Amino acid sequence: MIKTKPVVFAIIYSLLVITFKLYVFYAGLQMTKLGMYSHIISLLVMLPFVFLLIFLLRKEKGGDLSGKDAVKYALIFVSFSAIMLSVFNYVFFENELKTYIANYIQTKGPKSILEEATKKGQKVSPEEIDKMIKGGIEDLSAFKDTTSKLFSIFIFGVFSAFVSSIFLKRNANG
Repeated sequence: MIKTKPVVFAIIYSLLVITFKLYVFYAGLQMTKLGMYSHIISLLVMLPFVFLLIFLLRKEKGGDLSGKDAVKYALIFVSFSAIMLSVFNYVFFENELKTYIANYIQTKGPKSILEEATKKGQKVSPEEIDKMIKGGIEDLSAFKDTTSKLFSIFIFGVFSAFVSSIFLKRNANG
């Protein structure tokens, strides 16, 4: 059971994150604070999952789980989660998010560019605005988006694994 527990936790965590991100998107909340911080929220939710996973594994082994093993199991959880969420992110970006972002850039972009130029005291021609909009749309990439999210999942996951294993190791001995 110990070897499958990190994978089961990864599946549950990933499904919760996917459900949350789909809710934010289809409820039209992308441009709210919830939408803007949805990736950070999904990362923060990882910490309790890692903590609970290590806690349950330690309990299952009668309190005798080394810090090295705790990190190993946590990293298995993080790796499986990262893979599942990366596949979801790539597919979702290609099928839904890319079109949404391109539409957003086309509709809100010109106004944003003009406002930013006005703040800086610059003038921007309609041709320059069109060039910036086209460049922004051409720069959209599922690979770039997925890579940036994958990197943050691994960084925060590794951090969570080490913090949880250290914290739980102290409690196991005292």
